[in-house]
Amino acid sequence: MPRSDTQVLAAEWVLPVTSDAIRDGVVVVEETRIAWVGGRRELPSRYLEAPVRAFPRSLLLPGWVNAHSHLNLTAALGLLRGSADRFTDWIRDLLRLQQSWPTRIVEQSVVAGLDLLASTGTTTVAHVSTLPELEPFLAHPMRSVVFHEPIGFRAEQADPLARQAEEWLDAAGALIDDSGSTRVTLGIAPHAPYSVSPELYQRLAALAALRALPLSTHVSETVDEIEFLRTGAGPFRALLEERGAWDPSWKPPGVSPVRYLADLGILERPGLAVHCNYLSDEDAALLGQSRLVPTWCPGSHRFFGHRAYPALRLMEAGASPALGTDSAASNAGLNMLREVRLAAEACSEVDRSGWLEAATRTGARALGLGERTGSLETGKAADLQVLEAQAEMQSDPLAALFEDNLRVRSVLVDGSEVRIR
Repeated sequence: MPRSDTQVLAAEWVLPVTSDAIRDGVVVVEETRIAWVGGRRELPSRYLEAPVRAFPRSLLLPGWVNAHSHLNLTAALGLLRGSADRFTDWIRDLLRLQQSWPTRIVEQSVVAGLDLLASTGTTTVAHVSTLPELEPFLAHPMRSVVFHEPIGFRAEQADPLARQAEEWLDAAGALIDDSGSTRVTLGIAPHAPYSVSPELYQRLAALAALRALPLSTHVSETVDEIEFLRTGAGPFRALLEERGAWDPSWKPPGVSPVRYLADLGILERPGLAVHCNYLSDEDAALLGQSRLVPTWCPGSHRFFGHRAYPALRLMEAGASPALGTDSAASNAGLNMLREVRLAAEACSEVDRSGWLEAATRTGARALGLGERTGSLETGKAADLQVLEAQAEMQSDPLAALFEDNLRVRSVLVDGSEVRIR
C-alpha cells in the first residue's frame, strides 16, 4: 500500500533534465520529496493503488529557477526605456522613479513579483535588493534565496557597510529560524565593480565564505563598465561624481571587469556572475575556471539592445550560464519560459536542452541548492511544473517546450500546489 501522502503525477512527457525525456512518464511524490521517476509502465507495484493525477497533452518538468531578479522593481513594468549606449541614463531614471515610491509600493512590488513568477512556473527565485525585508518571502510558498546588496564605492564605507551586512544576516537568519521556514535562504550581493570599492568586495566575499553563503554580483554588463575599469573615465565616473559617491583615492586597475574580480579573489567564491554581456577570450577563460556561474537575463539583454551574448564562448570555456529575468524595470515581464525561448532564439548554436538546464539545474547549483532542487530526481524536493499544450502536442518534447502554445496547468513546491492569491 502506498503512503497516504503519495501523489502519482502522470504526463505525456516528463523532462527530468538530468536524463532523457520520458514519454508517458510518471513522477511519484511522497510528502515533500520525489520518490520515483520513470515510465508509467514501469511504475513500482507499491504505487499502483495510489491516486493518479493525469495530465494529457502536457509536459512535466522541474519548476524554473530564476537565478537573478529584483522583485522590488516589479511596479516599474513598462515605465522605463533603456539603451546599451545610455545605460547610466536608465540608472538615473530608475533612481528617480524609486525615490517617488512610498514604502507600500515596494512591498506590493515584491509580492506581485513572487506571484507573477509562481503563476508562470517558477519555483525558486533569487531576489537581490539592499536590506530586503524577509516577510513577503517567508509568507510565500515559493523557494527563495534573498540577497542583501551593499553599494558603496568610497573606501571609508567598507567597514560600516560590512558591519551592516553582518547585522542584516544575523537578523534575517533569526527571523528564518523563528518562522521555521526551510524554503528561504540568504546570500550577499556586492552590486558591481563601478559601485563597490575593492575593500568592500573583499570584506563581503570573506563574509560569504565565513557563513557559507552564495555571492552574486553584476559584472561586464556594459561597454561603459569596461571603460571605467580600464581608464577611470566615462559615464560611470560622471554618475559617481554627480551622486557624491566618487572616491578620488581609487585608481583604475586597467583591466577588464572580470579580471578585476579575479584579482580581488571574488571569482573564488561560489555564486553568480550576473550578465557577463561583454567578454574577451581571457574573460571567458577566467569564468570557465571560476566558482561564480555566469547568469544571463535574455529579456533584459534585449531590452537594452546589447550585442550578441557570448554563450557559446562561455560554454566552450567550461562556464555554462544560468538564466534569470532581472527586473521588470528592464524587461517585458518575469516569465522564465520567455527567457528560455529568447535564449534559444538568440543562441541557436546551443542545443535547446542546454537552455532547459540553464533555467533549472544550473541556476539551482549556482544558488547552492543543487542537491535540493532544479531537476526531477529521487530524493529531491518536489518542485515542479506542468505545462499543457493548447493543441495536439508535438512528438518532440523539446520542440513542444520551445514552440508550442503552452499554459501553466500546475505548480508544486515541496509537493504542495502553489495557489496564487
